[in-house]
Amino acid sequence: MKAIIRHEGDRTWQQDVKNVIRSVMIEYYHAAPSLRSPFYMLKLMETYRQLLHPHLFESPIHYYTVLAKITDHLLQFFTSSEEVQRSPFLLFEQAVYRHWKRYQKTHVDIDFAYKDAGTYTVRKLLLEDNQHLVQHYTQMAPVACRQTFGFFPKRIEFWSVLTGKRTVEMIDIQPPYIGYKK
Repeated sequence: MKAIIRHEGDRTWQQDVKNVIRSVMIEYYHAAPSLRSPFYMLKLMETYRQLLHPHLFESPIHYYTVLAKITDHLLQFFTSSEEVQRSPFLLFEQAVYRHWKRYQKTHVDIDFAYKDAGTYTVRKLLLEDNQHLVQHYTQMAPVACRQTFGFFPKRIEFWSVLTGKRTVEMIDIQPPYIGYKK
């Protein structure tokens, strides 16, 4: 697979896939837990796959392979009986990381945030496994959550919708992050 294919308006297939996932997950979580099911997820995928433009992909095979993988992994990730009952208190929000020494701001996408037994978890959906992104996000997201939303996550889960891989990063409660202030 080529990393990025660009066409009209500099849109990429990766951006289209992220838009589909975002639309599906927002509608999925706006439904009552009793309605969340594999069938409902498939129905949403069928509805929102129209946002995927096949001409942005390398070939029809690439298009259908990506569509099949994201559908399969969203079903695996979000339709278990345990996951169906969970509802994030943040859903595709943007936090701001303020660099206190450089007076710069960086926007950090928070896909999902959950509170369980007094601790917070942030979940980030990735297209592919990218260790550099995981490391960078693990440093920035906790501080951005604290600065923007007032909570500090104890763990960050990275779930790849193309590979199915799940990674969990545990966060130190007393972080030595640059820019962190109590």
